[in-house]
Amino acid sequence: MRAANHAPLSSHAAWRFPLLLAVVLVAMLAVFKPRFGGDVVEYTLATVALAERGTPDVRLEDIARVRALVPGLLDEPLNRIESGLRAGDEKLYAAFVRGRGGDVYPVHFFGYSLLAAPAFKLFEAIGVPPFKAYQAVNLAVIFVLGLALRRFFGSDRKAWAGLALFMVCGGALYWNWTSPECVSAAGLLAALLLFCSGLPAAGAVLAGLAGQQNPTIVFFFAFAPLLRMTLDWQPALGALGNLRRQLTLRTIVALAAGLLMIGLPPLFNLYQFGTPNIIARLYSDPEHIGMVRLLSFFFDLNQGMIVGVPALLAGLLLWIGRGDARWRAALGLALLFTLALALPALAINNWNSDATGVMRYAFWAAMPLLFVLLVLLRDLPRWPRTLVLGVVLCQALAMAHAASYHYVTFSPLAQLVLKVAPQHYHPEPEIFAERAGHHDDYIRPDMVYAYRDGAVVKTLVNDANPRAEEGLCGRDMVFAPDLPVTRSSRGWRYLDGQLRCVHGGFAQHDFEIDAFRAGDALRLDSGWSGLEQNGAFWSGVWSTGPRSRIVLRIDGAPAESLLLTGNYHTPNRETRVTVNGHDLGWHALDREGPLALPPAARARELVIELEHAAPSSPGPSDGRLLAFFLRQASVRQPVAPQVEKPAQEQQPVKTQP
Repeated sequence: MRAANHAPLSSHAAWRFPLLLAVVLVAMLAVFKPRFGGDVVEYTLATVALAERGTPDVRLEDIARVRALVPGLLDEPLNRIESGLRAGDEKLYAAFVRGRGGDVYPVHFFGYSLLAAPAFKLFEAIGVPPFKAYQAVNLAVIFVLGLALRRFFGSDRKAWAGLALFMVCGGALYWNWTSPECVSAAGLLAALLLFCSGLPAAGAVLAGLAGQQNPTIVFFFAFAPLLRMTLDWQPALGALGNLRRQLTLRTIVALAAGLLMIGLPPLFNLYQFGTPNIIARLYSDPEHIGMVRLLSFFFDLNQGMIVGVPALLAGLLLWIGRGDARWRAALGLALLFTLALALPALAINNWNSDATGVMRYAFWAAMPLLFVLLVLLRDLPRWPRTLVLGVVLCQALAMAHAASYHYVTFSPLAQLVLKVAPQHYHPEPEIFAERAGHHDDYIRPDMVYAYRDGAVVKTLVNDANPRAEEGLCGRDMVFAPDLPVTRSSRGWRYLDGQLRCVHGGFAQHDFEIDAFRAGDALRLDSGWSGLEQNGAFWSGVWSTGPRSRIVLRIDGAPAESLLLTGNYHTPNRETRVTVNGHDLGWHALDREGPLALPPAARARELVIELEHAAPSSPGPSDGRLLAFFLRQASVRQPVAPQVEKPAQEQQPVKTQP
């Protein structure tokens, strides 16, 4: 597919669009303040370091400089980073790591900061707030997008319409952020336009630049050639002929140049940290990838793609029956491209992260779909005004909705559904926990999270929480068996409606760090390190080596079930549990509920043997081979059941104020 063919423009007409666009963008830069969000601590420190001495390693003087430029704004994380630097700590504040020479770097590649550094120096010299440099970089890529649209359509008016579509499909939410989401989105869209309209080198290099901060954009280099071949398809040539037509030397060189550009961050990571992606190693977990996260990415009512581009998705679906086979094939490829962009992002630990409405990943992952809409508009002799105006107006309303709430509160749409049909909405657990509690913190399996609208509407509990039912119902009580339950991921489950409790027909005995220390009822027999006491969530003991052994004694009836609560050291995921010589199999102890004991294993003394899959050292200064951190052991004995009673809220329960 080539650029639109139009009569040659006069010199004055050729400059009119870029000049007017530049004026508009400069006006936006002058009028609006930057929005300090996302990974702002990393990018501001790296930008200051690059502007001052041309290297991205973070030093104490960089911290002092950022403090002076934005007093009071980032004090808490800056204090923690400074403390770690002064103490020479090996493990630093999250998102900063030491490289091979001991220097400290942000975990995100410094490419975005490098782009901002010249503007930072210039703005500081002329008295403009220097961190407006990020807005300048974002707007510069939007300018490139405008030029790509002008080439693609061959029309100023249609190029302006294309820019308007970009802005109402997320650009308006993120153009003034101090993080690279706008660069990734505008860069990816412009790259597709250029690659598919006769400038493959420019498109590929721009995609490589866009992907330096969001590496899943590497899928551009597979899907862009397929999209171009689909849009340029010549039926008379057949599959092989069309493939040969696309695989020219010019295209191969262009793709190689783009891959080189996007390959710079992995090369830097390999050199400094010994891994191609330090973020993937430290801050992601493949076990997060699953249907719950996938549905959340696209359809969550707080931050899913549906919040950001509902009218774009609806418009494409409405046009499927009218588009030709070539366009429908391109739409299919764009959907697969979007899915490819989404899947690696599902592994991140911090799912409910800072955002303006739609999550940042979903914003730039929607660009292949917007590209297909632009292809449709380019190829139609007359634009369908109802479709275009409907998409633009509905998207504008979506932008207003997305900008109306904070990322630790439920969106107005989600609140409405929780009010009228709460039994049909079960968001990804981290989203519910952080938005119900109005906090940005790691979701903890030992906590209970609840949402109220007067009465309790929905409660989130984890199977691995031995005190969930006790905390809400009372000692030895359990949730009524007829409560509506919806399973989610990683051991979490939702209880809908007002809680009711019944006696569990058992007595539960819990053993924590005091019992570990006493060594009477519970003895850490072998394969354990020293006790560690660091607050309620991190008091217990690490296993050491491939096997660990516990001897546990109780009075009264034999134990019927066993629950071991704790956390794993990566890459451990499961533990093989044997009780009194009976193999219970491999279990994820950090997320499973009580393990039922077979009749032959039930006794008042339990010899519990744990086999660990992959014990490993936490670092060069610690030679212990760790696998599982045991916080609590619990056993249950049968007793006569008692009467049902309503739930009573006890701590620890987090709920919205």
